[in-house]
Amino acid sequence: MKKNRRRYLSFHLHSDESTLDNKQIGMAIWQSLLSLYGEVSAADSKLYLVEFDERTGTGILQCTSSSLSKVITAAVLISTIGNNLVSFEPEKTSGTIRGLKK
Repeated sequence: MKKNRRRYLSFHLHSDESTLDNKQIGMAIWQSLLSLYGEVSAADSKLYLVEFDERTGTGILQCTSSSLSKVITAAVLISTIGNNLVSFEPEKTSGTIRGLKK
């Protein structure tokens, strides 16, 4: 069985308020992925929010390499989280976290 390779995506979340936390953001991206592509694709993506800095609005997502484009599409289509208007801006993708932080 072939091992799924991971990809890391750095992003910036623009928001009208800075009261968003990791759990809200992770669930919003997961729900968007689930509604667009269904349960099988969402589960196969192995989506995980590695980190998110509430102060700057930057974070890192982890997913499988085969589902990277689906995760980006699902995240970009999010317009609100709770009552906050948000805009998701993907910045860089890499195979390692170290590559993103350079």
